[in-house]
Amino acid sequence: MNFKREFGWIAIVVAAAIIVFLNTLGGEFVYDDQRQIAINPLIQESARYWEALTSDVWAFKGDGSLAASNYWRPVFTAWCIVNFRFFGLDPMGWHLLNILLHSGVCVLAFLLLRRWGIVPAVATAIALVFAVHPVHTESVAWISGSPDLLSAFFILLSLLFADRVADQQAGKTRTRDLVLSVGFYMLALGSKEIALFCAPIFVLILSPNRSDQGFRSAIMDPAAWRRAAPYFIAAVGYFVLRLTILGRVSLPAENAPDSVSAILTAPSVFVFYVSQIVFPFELGPNYSLRPVDVTGVYNFFLPLVISALLLAGVVFAVRGSFVRRMGAALFALPLLPAFVITTFPSDQIVHDRYLYLSLLGFLIIVGSFIADLIKKRFPDSADYILIGAVPLIGILALQTYNYNKVWNSDIALWRHAVSVDRTSASNWLQLGAELAELNDLDAAGVAYQRSIEIRPDPLAIMGNSRIAIARGDSYTAIRDLEAAISLPAEKLNAYTLFQIYESLAVALQQEKRYPEAERRLREARDRLPIYRAALTEKLAVILYLQNRKPDALAELESVRTQAGKEMLMASKSVFLRLGMLYAEQGRSAEARAALQEFLSATGNATDRPTLNDRRTASELIQKLR
Repeated sequence: MNFKREFGWIAIVVAAAIIVFLNTLGGEFVYDDQRQIAINPLIQESARYWEALTSDVWAFKGDGSLAASNYWRPVFTAWCIVNFRFFGLDPMGWHLLNILLHSGVCVLAFLLLRRWGIVPAVATAIALVFAVHPVHTESVAWISGSPDLLSAFFILLSLLFADRVADQQAGKTRTRDLVLSVGFYMLALGSKEIALFCAPIFVLILSPNRSDQGFRSAIMDPAAWRRAAPYFIAAVGYFVLRLTILGRVSLPAENAPDSVSAILTAPSVFVFYVSQIVFPFELGPNYSLRPVDVTGVYNFFLPLVISALLLAGVVFAVRGSFVRRMGAALFALPLLPAFVITTFPSDQIVHDRYLYLSLLGFLIIVGSFIADLIKKRFPDSADYILIGAVPLIGILALQTYNYNKVWNSDIALWRHAVSVDRTSASNWLQLGAELAELNDLDAAGVAYQRSIEIRPDPLAIMGNSRIAIARGDSYTAIRDLEAAISLPAEKLNAYTLFQIYESLAVALQQEKRYPEAERRLREARDRLPIYRAALTEKLAVILYLQNRKPDALAELESVRTQAGKEMLMASKSVFLRLGMLYAEQGRSAEARAALQEFLSATGNATDRPTLNDRRTASELIQKLR
């Protein structure tokens, strides 16, 4: 394949990928972006880079001593560090690189198809449908969706060099390409965990006489397994490192289905993902598909029959075709983790982003099969296949362009989410939080109540209690928050429990029940040592209000070192309180040092409370000069 001859086709694919997502450039940081980027010191402070690369991606929720998620993604973390170095908290640059990364994946898809013998017009048609498909919006328009883009980019790049290895005899060139291929696969592993499941694809691509073998023969070929051994070694090495860093295979998900329910739900999940590829008309961050507890015609038996027929169709389509075997592997292997349904909350068991690379595999199967059927009757039909695909590409592009707008802001995203699935407690919870942020307390209260009616989630209870506090109804807030604190430990993660204690202290303070607030905060420190500094800052305020200033100062000074280690913005308020107390005592030099430390530690803050505190600190420094 001559790259220069293919340049025109590649330019068309790149242009489509860029144009259809161009309206995401004006988007904000949404959903997890706010936490993973905007308030994440691990990617913002150069002194923490090594810590960032050797901890899970949610480690910033604590002090870094405990894994807060199932995700160790050092390549994604490095990507965030680089983005922050270049663009800071301006989301446009982040969005631009997501678009360019998606374009790169589309180019690699085209190049692989051409290496596998797909004619330019058909390869372009497949790449164009992939480039503009609406299920990609979640991965491309959402900045935190970039692990899908990164893992797909490096997997396809690895396959490209592995295909070169398969075409070569032993020698320096073959060794170089093998090293590059394995290296890119390792980068894919560090981008997202789905790459672990993709190792078997290298058995297919490196199998001798692969074009003449059936699927079973290729899988059973010992020579293919020997050639693919470096990829499995890399996968095992990554898994061991991940296990060492996280300390476990996975954390339990809150409100997750059990194993039996997960098995019964699998056919519905499979049908959902295929329908999202073929009929991408209803799109959202969450969907109304729920775990199956009691089997019925529509929730189990019909999806089971449809799944069996679809799988039989795939088996029929891939017979005698290496390209379609590769398509089947690219479709099935990246999608396998999506069927570990026990790791997802019950109202979040499916997401469009899990289809990012699998969509390409599906399109390879269908596009190649249709092209071969038409070619048998019309040998010179390749260009007409592309022309025939243009209306489909146009419809998909328009749907994508319109859906991108939903991901431009949090309020747009969650208003859309509840319109897609009104039975999701998570959707109403997120909408309530955004409405509260916009100070629309009445609407936020309604959203939180709706979430609680569906499922009394501790976060929704806390959010609703904060609305009550804002309205002056501290009695109701205290009652509900104390009930939430008493929930079983398995229903409360550490960060949620911290937020509940924090809110309870505010409500008790509002009622002037200072001794009780003190008792609760000391209790919280015992239960949550990873948040000791942040909780001590709240405790110091309560002590101060009781005119116990020496005790408040002693508490703050005891956690000064811990405040530097903890990564919550609330922990940094320890320095502000120290500065204020030192100033009261006339210890100006110490006050200025503490206040400067606070300003330095909160330089990237974007939330209103911290920005207000920064103004307070700056004004106090001016008075101390």
